[in-house]
Amino acid sequence: MTLPTSQTKAVALSKIQQILRCYLRAMSRRSLVLFAALSVIWGLPYLFIKYSIAELDATMIVLLRTLPSAIVLLAWSAFKGNLRANLTWWKPALLFGFVEMVFPWWLITEAEKELDSGLTGLLLATVPLFGVIIARLSGDKTASSPKRMLGLLIGLAGVGMLMGLNPQDVKIPLLQVGMVLIGAIGYAIGPFTIAKTVGKADPITIIGMSLGFVGVLYIPLGLAHIPTHMPSALALWSVAVLTLVCTVAAFIVFFSLIAEVGGIKATLVTYINPAVAIALGIVLLKEPVTLGLLIGFPMVLGGSWLASKH
Repeated sequence: MTLPTSQTKAVALSKIQQILRCYLRAMSRRSLVLFAALSVIWGLPYLFIKYSIAELDATMIVLLRTLPSAIVLLAWSAFKGNLRANLTWWKPALLFGFVEMVFPWWLITEAEKELDSGLTGLLLATVPLFGVIIARLSGDKTASSPKRMLGLLIGLAGVGMLMGLNPQDVKIPLLQVGMVLIGAIGYAIGPFTIAKTVGKADPITIIGMSLGFVGVLYIPLGLAHIPTHMPSALALWSVAVLTLVCTVAAFIVFFSLIAEVGGIKATLVTYINPAVAIALGIVLLKEPVTLGLLIGFPMVLGGSWLASKH
């Protein structure tokens, strides 16, 4: 396998560092701690999905990730005294759960049977690109600004680089790539479904209800795919991490970060956690480092960053 040159690696790393400096400027110490924690937490799921999907069906993983998380978050909301007053927001919570989780979480999990964990994380960095397209289709004329269109083109070209610039012995399963990109579209649509609740409803309660709806929906699907033998400790611990860390803790930290720096800056973790996912995949799963990855990585992140600028 032909590896990228040192010069190519240096250029890619330089671009990533420039993006990171822009993101982290003007944040307080508490904000930086929350930001760093969330960047790592949301970079973890793809590794632990990879571990768990080797032994468990995707429907079972989604069930075990959503229903317990819903119980914990709704219990936390009740403890804070927010649950009863926010139950009236169940309709947007239901819609958000359907769009953001029902299909995306299954598609992404199922895709990792064949797809590298790092590449999965990077493909989901295209969410802002799809957000621009959805905003334009919704009538937002600012979505057609030259800067955002340039970002869209760069990001999509980066996805093309990821798919095309690889040695012959590195095969990219296009069906699974498509599944992840469909999941990314769901992630991009999700925020539009709860836009009217921002500043009015308690976000933890909304997410808790969303997870609960999805969990209930997946009960028959998950139970139909109960494994015939006890999964390994690695698979069980992986599901526990997906539930308690990558879902419960992640949402609590995310909304704490929003309270500190606002929604726009908080979403910048979208551009950091793919690096965590890629690094974990390379170090722990021995996933390959290709020219397509090193060139496509900064293009996808840089394009998504430009596309999200107003």
